[in-house]
Amino acid sequence: MSKQSLLTSILRIMLIFTVSVILLLAVFIIIFRIAIRGDIVEVPDVIGKSFVDAAQILSKNNLETPKIEGEKYSGSIPKGYIVDQRPTPGSKVKMGRQIKVYLSKGAEAGIAPRLIGKTIPEAEMDLQMRGLELGTIVRVHTDDFPKDDLIIAHTPPPNAAVQKGTKVNLLLSLGPYYVQLTMPDLSGMRLDDATGFLKSRGLKLGGVESQFSPGIDEANIIIGQNPQPSEHIRRGILVNVIVSSVPE
Repeated sequence: MSKQSLLTSILRIMLIFTVSVILLLAVFIIIFRIAIRGDIVEVPDVIGKSFVDAAQILSKNNLETPKIEGEKYSGSIPKGYIVDQRPTPGSKVKMGRQIKVYLSKGAEAGIAPRLIGKTIPEAEMDLQMRGLELGTIVRVHTDDFPKDDLIIAHTPPPNAAVQKGTKVNLLLSLGPYYVQLTMPDLSGMRLDDATGFLKSRGLKLGGVESQFSPGIDEANIIIGQNPQPSEHIRRGILVNVIVSSVPE
């Protein structure tokens, strides 16, 4: 055999050996990864479960009986049930890992604030400071609270014992009941008389403007108005008037 043929044979053998080693390493890595993955499990969600149910769920997922790490207040999860866990649900852990859990102490007690006469933003701030939540909002007409969007009542009521996380339902004012009226004619009435006249009909005197009117020699006689006579209006609105003035 020539030297050239011998060198070619040696190179071929070395190439085959190298490829074989690479293939063996690849197979080993794949088998090793599969073996590792076989020891990894996903942590199930046991929040809201009883301790017994949580232990059964974890056992089915090849995890140890959970360890009670402590207690936390919760307004949504009943006392004695799991309110938190570590590691968190969905985490990847080794098979046989022990999960730490926290049990609910129930909602923390508190006192409902007085929200009557406040706006929603003011009420939300007050509720948040006390660990309470805004609940259902209902709006009604009322003559006792003529200004819109003021709280006229709420449940639980002021100073009631409540738990943290309790929802407080609000009753809001839509202003006075809508009553349609026909605007009376104020022309020729004295301003003082018109003020009482409007009040007796559920209306209010608004802006007053003075203006000289030929033929009227007395001050504060109504010569103009807005809304106009016979116009359909809502009770409680402001009526602006123009009154006569007398040159000095």
